[in-house]
Amino acid sequence: MTNRIDRRVVLRALIVLVVAAAAVTFLGSLGSSAVASTPEVASYAAGATSDATAGITQANTIHAEAVSDDGSTETNRYLQQFVNGIVFGLLLALASVGLSLIYGTTGLSNFAHGEQVSLGALLTFFFTTQQTVSIPFVPVEFTIGWPLIPSALVAIVLAAGTGWLQDRFLWSPLRRRRVSIVQQMIVSIGLSLALLNFIQWWFGAERQRLSTSIDTRIDFGMFEVGQSTLWSVSISVICLGAVAFFLLKTRTGRATRAVSDNPALASASGIRVERVIRLVWIMATGLAAIGGILLAIYDNAAAFDVGARLLLLMFAAVTLGGLGQAFGALVGSLVIGVAVEMSTLWLGTDLKYAVALAILILVLLVRPQGILGRAERVG
Repeated sequence: MTNRIDRRVVLRALIVLVVAAAAVTFLGSLGSSAVASTPEVASYAAGATSDATAGITQANTIHAEAVSDDGSTETNRYLQQFVNGIVFGLLLALASVGLSLIYGTTGLSNFAHGEQVSLGALLTFFFTTQQTVSIPFVPVEFTIGWPLIPSALVAIVLAAGTGWLQDRFLWSPLRRRRVSIVQQMIVSIGLSLALLNFIQWWFGAERQRLSTSIDTRIDFGMFEVGQSTLWSVSISVICLGAVAFFLLKTRTGRATRAVSDNPALASASGIRVERVIRLVWIMATGLAAIGGILLAIYDNAAAFDVGARLLLLMFAAVTLGGLGQAFGALVGSLVIGVAVEMSTLWLGTDLKYAVALAILILVLLVRPQGILGRAERVG
C-alpha cells in the first residue's frame, strides 16, 4: 500500500467534476431558454431549493437572486449555487466516508446508516431545547437546555456508542455465524425501518431547530455565506483531515486499510480484524452524527427522516468515488453536491436526484470501478 495518492487519480476526479458541472450547465441552458421566458419564471427557477434536503440552500439562493440590479444576477446565482454545492458536498462527505469505511472492512451496504445522521441531529436537539423532553419508556418529563457545543459533543459520543452496540450485539454475531452479505443487507434494511419509526415516535414528525439565533451572513462579493456555514465547513474539513491522518499515518489506520484490502491476509499478519471492524463502526456512526448536526445547523432545522432522504445521495457518492475507498467517498460527495445544487438553477427540485444518478451512471459506464476505485479481474 502506498501513502500517496496518484496524481492521475486526482486529475481524473477534477475532470469528472468539471464535466459534471459542464453537463448540468448545458442541459440547464437548454431548459432555461424554453421555460424561463419571463422575469417571474426566471426568478422562480432561481429560487428553487431542495425539498429533499429540507430547504438546505433556501437562504443562500434568495440572497444570491438580489445581489444587484445591473443584470449580473445570473452569474451570481451560478457562483452561489456552486459554493452551496461544495458546502453540501463536504457535509455529505462526513456521512459518506463512514458508509464507505463500513463497506470496505465488512462488505456490508448498511441501509441503516441514514438514521445515524438523523439521530445525531435530534440528540443534539434533545439536549439543547428548552422544551420538556423525556426518555423512551420512562414516564418522566424534564428540561435540559444545555448550550449547543456540549450538547453536540454528548450527542456525538452517544451516537458513536450506538455503533459499538450494533456491532457488539448484531453484526459481530452475524459474522461469526457466517451469515451472507445479502442477508446482512436485508437485516440492515429492517434495522433502518425500525430506527426510522423509533426516532419519529420519540421526537415527533415536526422539524426541530437546534439554534434560534439569526445567522450572520458574510459578503464575499459574488456570493454570500452564513457565519454558521463557515463554521460547519471548517469543522467538516478538520474532521475529514483527521480521518485522512488516521488512515495514512497511524498504525491502527494502516491496519484498517489492510483489513479493507484483504481481511484474511490481515488476520494472518496478526491484525485483530474484529477489533478493527468495531472501531470502524464507532467512527462511522460518530462521523454520521457530526454530519447530521452540521447539516441541521446549516439548514437550521432537523427532522426524523433527513438521513433517510440523504441515504440515496450517500450511496451515489460512495459508488461514484469507488466502493470501499474513503477518499473516493469524499470526491464522490463533492461531485454529487455540486451537481445536485447546480441543477436546481434550471430544473425542478424533484429532478435533482435524477441528475445526480444520471452523472453516476455516465461515470460508471466509462469507469465501472468509480473515480478512485481499482479495476479487478474476474475469473
